Amino acid sequence: MPHFFIKPSNISNGVFIMDDEQVHYLAKVRRVKAGDEIMIFDGQGNSYRCQITSVSKKEISGKILSASFTPQEFEINLYVAIPKGDRFGWLIEKCAELGVLALCAINTARSVKTELSKSKLDHLNKISIAASSQCGRSDIMKISPAIDFDLALKQSSDKKGFINIVPWEGEESCLISDLQQGNKPMSVNIFIGPEGGFENKEIERVKALGFKTVTLGKNILRVETAALTTAVLITFINNSCTIKRRRKK
Repeated sequence: MPHFFIKPSNISNGVFIMDDEQVHYLAKVRRVKAGDEIMIFDGQGNSYRCQITSVSKKEISGKILSASFTPQEFEINLYVAIPKGDRFGWLIEKCAELGVLALCAINTARSVKTELSKSKLDHLNKISIAASSQCGRSDIMKISPAIDFDLALKQSSDKKGFINIVPWEGEESCLISDLQQGNKPMSVNIFIGPEGGFENKEIERVKALGFKTVTLGKNILRVETAALTTAVLITFINNSCTIKRRRKK
């Protein structure tokens, strides 16, 4: 069933109102009509099964038939240097599909592109919303403006209960799976460096803070490949833990 984002302010008292660019898509492309059912979500973990009651050129409204909330069993936050070209948009889309909670661009010593304009952030947020709609998640991956590497380290250090992971080509033995304890899912902050990698002084800083450097194999990966590979591995480990716990119940 189609799954569409509706601003929380447009969902209240058992009804919803859609008044953005999605109206044209639903009304003209999908040709929905009164009586049709759709799924909507508010980007905050809530999903709703709804029935459309009215369709016009500017607005679609309807009533909520049922609601559900999807709790976060684990969190993945990604701190990543901005890759060149359109690869960042692709990374946003895939991380949103995987369930990454938040993505923050970081400026490191070897970063090339260090800023995200408001228009660029708006564009990336639209990619995140579209990916969330497509994959059926009920929240939206938050995308933050670029911050300096040291501030990112402080932010992640202040988060209690998180494992801080830094994929690094100089690490030869520690795997992501080595960090998993028992059958409890990991909440993780991932740090991905720029083309050329982190400088040695940056690695020294993360190690001094107790961050874990890990290996992703012998090949040198691009920014977006390293980020996605790390997120996939953590998601797989966490989903396996969740399934095992459910089987025991």
